[in-house]
Amino acid sequence: MRLIALLATALVAGCASTSSVVLPAASQGHAQVAVLPLEGPLGAQASDLISEAFAQKGVAVIERAKAVQYLAIDTDLSGTSPDAVQSFSKLGNTLGVRFLFIGTVSAERGPLYSFPHVNMTLRLIDVHSGATRWLGHYGNSLWTSAISQQGDLQRGADDITDEFIKSGGAALIVKGS
Repeated sequence: MRLIALLATALVAGCASTSSVVLPAASQGHAQVAVLPLEGPLGAQASDLISEAFAQKGVAVIERAKAVQYLAIDTDLSGTSPDAVQSFSKLGNTLGVRFLFIGTVSAERGPLYSFPHVNMTLRLIDVHSGATRWLGHYGNSLWTSAISQQGDLQRGADDITDEFIKSGGAALIVKGS
């Protein structure tokens, strides 16, 4: 009986989901990029998960909550029009960053699964020019091995940040060019 209780305790302890990470100081003393809320009903949650995933990978970002403080209702961040570039530049200067992550997230049901599957697009925008410097996408409308929408959202944040680092995006942020 004691052995069963010990095994049950070990099993429950092994399922703990607490984690933490200590971030190294950014090379220039502060974060060079901000993660803005992604468009879509899961946007705020996806942005938080992306910020967390970057932090776990050692990329210093300004949190979504701080960025939201400075977003005006009429801010146009949808393209490279002169108004959008001016909005990017103003927001970048206010936050003290050279780059912004913007994008979309959606969840759609498909024929091969019973829960909404996450699709995510993330763009790295240079605030001075409004140019897209990196573009990533997560999602496959026909297949996923996740067993829940929340799990798929978490996997999407992890996968898209991994792809950003593997493709050299982190070096782009540090260089600022």
